Amino acid sequence: MAKDNLENRLPECDKKVYKKGEHIATIINLESDEIERLVKSASNDSGQRIDWHYFGGRAVVKALGDLDKARDYLKLKLEEYGHEGYRFTTDHDSVLPWPLK
Repeated sequence: MAKDNLENRLPECDKKVYKKGEHIATIINLESDEIERLVKSASNDSGQRIDWHYFGGRAVVKALGDLDKARDYLKLKLEEYGHEGYRFTTDHDSVLPWPLK
């Protein structure tokens, strides 16, 4: 199945999280269906509103609510999955190179 067709099947982004959420993480090198599953699982388990969208070929993860809790649960899901292509935002995010080593 073409990637475009798969992305068209994903649920629409949570508009409130997209517009007002804080950027908590960036994920690379995962298919959109995998990102969707991990982010939704972290959102459900944490009780926080977490969603994602693509920007510049990378998955941008945003959250509303307890951002530390959202980050903790997302990190747990990514570690359980065994994915290392991500980073969490910091106060100095704009000066950090990608990928972090």
